[in-house]
Amino acid sequence: MPNRRTMMNPSAASELVGLFRHQLAMCRLTEEEVCVVITDTAFNPVYADACLGAALSMGAKAYKQVLPFDHPVPDRSLGASWAEADLIVYMSSHSLHYNRDMGRALDGGTRILMAVQPLQVMSRLRAHPDVVARTRAGALRLQEARTIRIRSDAGTDLVMECGDRPALAHYGVADVPGHLDFWGAGMVETAQLEGTTEGRLVLDVGDANFSFGRYMEAPVVIEFAKGRIEAIDGGLDARLLREFLGSFDDDNAWCAGHTSWGTDHRALWTALVHAITPEAGISGADIEAHYGNVQVQIGSNNDINFGGRIASAAHLGLCCKNTSLWLDETQVIDRGQFVFEDMQ
Repeated sequence: MPNRRTMMNPSAASELVGLFRHQLAMCRLTEEEVCVVITDTAFNPVYADACLGAALSMGAKAYKQVLPFDHPVPDRSLGASWAEADLIVYMSSHSLHYNRDMGRALDGGTRILMAVQPLQVMSRLRAHPDVVARTRAGALRLQEARTIRIRSDAGTDLVMECGDRPALAHYGVADVPGHLDFWGAGMVETAQLEGTTEGRLVLDVGDANFSFGRYMEAPVVIEFAKGRIEAIDGGLDARLLREFLGSFDDDNAWCAGHTSWGTDHRALWTALVHAITPEAGISGADIEAHYGNVQVQIGSNNDINFGGRIASAAHLGLCCKNTSLWLDETQVIDRGQFVFEDMQ
């Protein structure tokens, strides 16, 4: 049977209002609050129209902003409207979570939600109270830690310092003032201190480079020293990683940026290869959020959430199953399973 075609008919927005109402309700959008919906000229218009319809139906003061796709985001007029908003929902090709005006809006208490995953993923990974609770519980433990150690039977032995960097709970809704989140997310994250990642990361067969939409067909061994990749050994996937990172001609592209673990029991590890779906597109959300997986990200960590110092066009997510993780001397994940009951 041939694969289904991508569906982008704007009329579909009428059927998706209920989905967006669910997410906006979990974001605690109330009557009379200001909700700004942001998209751009190239993004699927169904998202913004459904979101706007949902916000208006809930009694919010809502409106839509349409940014240019292939030009810089205007920097003189948008900041004031974002600071005025109670809730911003953006579905755009632009990475607005790196925008400093967004950061200032967060500082003022604005809630911000990014909604860019394929529609079938957003429906399946709509906000869930168990994911919210599990993610918050993990972030509380991470906030008290100063070091992270990652190990696996495949050979991973990696240690890093997180110091006083914020422990981020991302669970798919922007529900408290000053919180930025990502629809489909279910993960606890932090940007480790630059220069502290040491040791070996082994991507085993079946682990994922979700930025490439690939699973490892053979082990890849990545050596870190003083926070930077020193060597990448293996077959085709190692070669692709070396060539990709080298293409940026940027020393920062080789730096360890941030680390996370997944918390969503509904996320599908096989999402990268789902070809027959109502809408084309791979789901990075499924891989990052997959229950008990551990991610080591390479490249930039200077967005308004992480507060790191690595600026780069490179941003590469490497996710591993069957991996164990310690916070200081306390084990919290044992081969992909959470040790503590409130994280299970």
